[in-house]
Amino acid sequence: MNEIERYYEIAAVIYQICRTLFTAYCLVFWVKPFLKEKKKTWRVGAAYAAASFFFEWCPFPVNVMLIYICLAFAAFLVMVHIDKEYIAQKAFLAVAFFCVRWQAWRIAACVDNEVFWFLLEAFPNKNAIFWFVQYVIQTGIDQFLGCFLLYGAVKCMLWAYGRRREHMSVKEFLLLATPAIFGVFAYGMLRYYQDIYQRDTGQSPWNLYGSYDWLMLLYSVLCFVTILVTTYVFRQWKNEKEEDKKREVFSRQVQDLENHIEEVERLYRDMRKLRHDMGNHLMTLERLHDRGAYEEAEKYAGELRREVQGISFYAASGNPVTDVILSDKKRQMEDKGIAFDCDFHYPPSEKINAFDISIILQNALSNAIEAIERENAFVKAAVSNGKSASVNKTVSDGENADKRAHISVVSYLKKNMYMIEVANSYAGELVPDKQSGLPMTTKNGEGHGFGLENIRHAAHKYFGGMEIGKELYAGEECCVLRVMLQITD
Repeated sequence: MNEIERYYEIAAVIYQICRTLFTAYCLVFWVKPFLKEKKKTWRVGAAYAAASFFFEWCPFPVNVMLIYICLAFAAFLVMVHIDKEYIAQKAFLAVAFFCVRWQAWRIAACVDNEVFWFLLEAFPNKNAIFWFVQYVIQTGIDQFLGCFLLYGAVKCMLWAYGRRREHMSVKEFLLLATPAIFGVFAYGMLRYYQDIYQRDTGQSPWNLYGSYDWLMLLYSVLCFVTILVTTYVFRQWKNEKEEDKKREVFSRQVQDLENHIEEVERLYRDMRKLRHDMGNHLMTLERLHDRGAYEEAEKYAGELRREVQGISFYAASGNPVTDVILSDKKRQMEDKGIAFDCDFHYPPSEKINAFDISIILQNALSNAIEAIERENAFVKAAVSNGKSASVNKTVSDGENADKRAHISVVSYLKKNMYMIEVANSYAGELVPDKQSGLPMTTKNGEGHGFGLENIRHAAHKYFGGMEIGKELYAGEECCVLRVMLQITD
């Protein structure tokens, strides 16, 4: 090997190292929004770089398609090791990135080839030093163009797909991954026939047919556009589906409110009827008393008392709709063995709509009841399996046996701010979602997970907000939801 060849080899190694490291950086940039532990994302890039260097300087030849598969699989395994949730989404991230990576560097290679052939025709009689300098400059341009295209492609994919960690079904994975998989395998077929042609003729189609570069460039661009459009359409469909779920939940809540209003109207009719008949009831009691029929009078009074209790509310919040909601939730908690403390008073402002307050109370109390039920179910399952139930607390025989799960709701004014606090006993962990800032739900099924969003939306209508967290509340570990509404004159 002469000196100039050694320089070519050194320049090629430097080019390969730089390309691998930057590609690893783009991979980290691509997967970081979808991993729970952001600080460990560099491990994905490190795994890619290590595997890439291994195949680059492997002493025996390895098929290019096999290299792509191994690199994608290595990145997928490291992502799963860091974060074992949303496996299908991580598989899509690995497949999509390696297809986009191929397209970016293939476009750069096509442009690089065309530039080389142009220079070869323009400067046919230059010496070896000229061509070495040209090679260094051209590889630098190729490096910049490839990095620019890859980084831009990742940005476009993040824009089209979003930055949300989410469950992906098998059908959704196939829908998103199929264009990328077909793109990679189509490239593999092109390489296969290119290698056959070169082996049989001793010539590369890149050298013999100038249009080959442009066809490959066009194919790479179209492949990327297909992936991008498919991803964008999928995200729009997913968003519309979520909006439909939100509207469905909202419609059910409106229906619940209508039922509450009907209940209020029924109770008011019963109260008017009772008030109309109260004179007759009193007259009957007087006559029974005058006749000395004390036993019959006491029985009659007991029946009257039960009738009055049947048309009375548990709560006296200052608004009949919220009275019905609180009374209904009280009955639900009694059935489930949950204690309920209520010190809720309707806000003294005509500008605050009872519907919005109802949305807040309905969702907050429903979430609190469900949280206690999930925790109780977890503890029972752990005990039945013979395991120690540890949900950030120690549950032993007899310990806290007399402590009853409870929910409390309080409202108060703080200057011009109307505050609602809903607290429920809770010993689990609240894991916030990076996208919404709300705790991630573990509930399954259609329509779940939108309660807190509805509460926040109602609070924003009054230039307020909400916060939720775990804290010591009245001397006990609780999940506390605070909603703030601004009362304007």
